[in-house]
Amino acid sequence: MRHQWFYHVKKTRKKMSKGLEKPVPHREAMRKASESWAVQKAKLIKAEKRAAKKRKLNEPIKVD
Repeated sequence: MRHQWFYHVKKTRKKMSKGLEKPVPHREAMRKASESWAVQKAKLIKAEKRAAKKRKLNEPIKVD
């Protein structure tokens, strides 16, 4: 999850820096990203659950 958090900060920083001469500081981007992180985190968790369900369905069925 930590990797996804920093990826979210990276995207937020890119959006905030648009049209500026210098990029926005990382800490400032982290503050802004924390506002939208709850929604993004929920989406990531939901996607992981879907992927786990799909992996389980694709497992071969053992017949003894």
